[in-house]
Amino acid sequence: MRLLVEDTKLKADAPLTAASGMFDPFAPDYVADPYAVLRGLRESEPIFYSTQLQGWIVTRHESIRSVMRDANRFSSTITSDPLKPMCPMARKVLHDASFNVPSLLVNNDPPDHTRVKSFMAAPFQLTRLKSLEPFLRETVTAYVDQILAGEQPVDLVKALTWDVPALVLFKLMGVPAEDVNLVKGWAESRILLTSGRPTDEEQVRLAKSAADFYTYSVGLIAKKVKSPADDYTSDLIRLRNGDDANGASLHEIAVHMFNLLFAGHETTSSGAANMFLSLLTHRDQWEKVCRGEVKFSEVVEESLRFEPPIQARRRLVREDVEIEGHHIPAGSKLFLMVASGNRDPERFENPEDFCPGRSGVTQHLTFGSGIHMCMGAPLARQELMVMLEEVSCRMPGLRMVEGQELEFVPNTSFRGVRKLLVRW
Repeated sequence: MRLLVEDTKLKADAPLTAASGMFDPFAPDYVADPYAVLRGLRESEPIFYSTQLQGWIVTRHESIRSVMRDANRFSSTITSDPLKPMCPMARKVLHDASFNVPSLLVNNDPPDHTRVKSFMAAPFQLTRLKSLEPFLRETVTAYVDQILAGEQPVDLVKALTWDVPALVLFKLMGVPAEDVNLVKGWAESRILLTSGRPTDEEQVRLAKSAADFYTYSVGLIAKKVKSPADDYTSDLIRLRNGDDANGASLHEIAVHMFNLLFAGHETTSSGAANMFLSLLTHRDQWEKVCRGEVKFSEVVEESLRFEPPIQARRRLVREDVEIEGHHIPAGSKLFLMVASGNRDPERFENPEDFCPGRSGVTQHLTFGSGIHMCMGAPLARQELMVMLEEVSCRMPGLRMVEGQELEFVPNTSFRGVRKLLVRW
């Protein structure tokens, strides 16, 4: 999340085709249903240069996976850079706050990525995740209790799927209970900041939240050095054992915490909302879940394939390459359309069908592939599983309110329904 990155409009000697000027990920029709557009592109122009995004659009599963697995020729450094350059006022906000968030995991390359991921992943093991399960289940149960005790209809996003992943992350990272509401206020969506077209005013507001959150993260790490607790952040401090040579500096741990808390919950929140949307729009599948005819794990995996919260990832081409017969020069940007790769008929049979239990579903690209495979994937799966278990067991009559208009944030890389009205 290099918010201070300079505007580097990378130029590419690219041929212009019919899709070049027509592809618009911010168009209302695309935001409402990107899959129809991507299906047509995958069939007619699976790779093309977008004049609007100034980068190459890659839509086929095999090509996307190959790029993700080739960190030598395709750099991840631009993965979370703002799509729209930061305005001077937003830059000033960050500069005045001494905002210093270097590349660490998702936007880092070997050899430094290897060092950082090895260190950060060491305490992120099954035992740590297992220790979170009682808290996760208690939290979900409490939220479902509140839903059932309230009036209908209810917004399932606001009532369940938005808060739970955030609270679990706060617990994992050791955010003190008295700071939870404060941190929730800062951990605002960065979707608009990094992958959308925010106004200058919006950039300044989001920059202020980022700066305040960064300052808090640095301060919290300093407190945990003095008083470590039973949490993942303290595990990292113990692993470091007072020495940068043991894997990471205190500043890198603070930045890791900032990155996870500032946006780490958003993809899981969106994934959960999208899962319920997929099930409730395929009523036969919801009924199978409630009757115990399909495994919860199969539903979670298919929903991640079918309606992924991460729609695209970015890469920077290090050297001249050829992809599916297209010459792509060094310095070009790639947009790897995960949403398209997840519905590629060359990889998945009848990909437009929502079919829990399908063969080969774990080949989806939602959590990435290669060295940048998402470290938090096991936790995300665990959270979706528990939410699905509790809601399906206690609210089998759940159904969407008819006629509601679904809303998604216009951007290039992320997708999550913002409001989902339901009855039961």
